[in-house]
Amino acid sequence: MSDSKPIMYAFLKQAREIYEKAQQINSRMEDNEDGIVESLERLFTQREETIRQLETFMKQRNFRWSEEEHSIIEQLKEIDQKLQPLVNGLHQSFFTQITRITQTKEISKKYSGAYQEMATAGSFIDKRN
Repeated sequence: MSDSKPIMYAFLKQAREIYEKAQQINSRMEDNEDGIVESLERLFTQREETIRQLETFMKQRNFRWSEEEHSIIEQLKEIDQKLQPLVNGLHQSFFTQITRITQTKEISKKYSGAYQEMATAGSFIDKRN
């Protein structure tokens, strides 16, 4: 058994977990549970570490994937084909929402400054006895 097989199985498990978690994320940011996007980010970070481990095996002299590992690679490709559009859609949706929030804040700053100046422009002193 190749030493890379356990890592390949871990990689496959991580890919499945990422896909499942990405499906749970709502494209409207405010509709998501606290921490769900962060948990997806942690899964991607773990996957990066697994990829680095696999790269060390691939750099070994005379390295070859076994038939079992080729099967895992095919499964990974299938998951990735479903995952990419999902993650790209979430990214685009979140980017649009953040842009909208930023624009709203900028507009609010313009108006709040105008009203503050009016409130401090004069004063009234009542001199009646």
